[in-house]
Amino acid sequence: MVTQQDFRQAMAALPAAVNVITTHGPAGCHGMTATAVCSVTDDPASLLVCINKSARMHGVLSRNGRFCVNVLAAGQDGVSAAFSARDLSIDDRLAAAGSIIALDHGVPALAEARIALACRVTQLFDVGTHTIFIGAVEQVVTGTGVGSLAYFERSYRHLEPGAA
Repeated sequence: MVTQQDFRQAMAALPAAVNVITTHGPAGCHGMTATAVCSVTDDPASLLVCINKSARMHGVLSRNGRFCVNVLAAGQDGVSAAFSARDLSIDDRLAAAGSIIALDHGVPALAEARIALACRVTQLFDVGTHTIFIGAVEQVVTGTGVGSLAYFERSYRHLEPGAA
């Protein structure tokens, strides 16, 4: 049996893109930092996000049925930290992100992110402590950010275009 500590150590060795997941709808507006994001298929365009059932975002997203994956750009460490802070309101989190774009259905996108993908939840799968939300991508917006923010061995890494 693999221990939780061994698994977490192994996952620290897996580089991951840093994303901010936002949602808006009948249950309100919320956002959180996530690395558990993955494309599913390009026909139809879809992706998945994994959200802990104990996170406030879980209930809000479940009721709203829509979310945006904001792929953070190099240098947006502070934005990631703001959306990870448990004591910050959604207004403070959005303020830390800079300019906000209201996508279709009012879901907020971070204008300074690398890219924003607006999704409609199409399927849910409960797995242990998390729910996998599958989203149909309905809108893609290119932000002003350059490069990508990654998380590797428990620290941020900046990936710049053209870097070897």
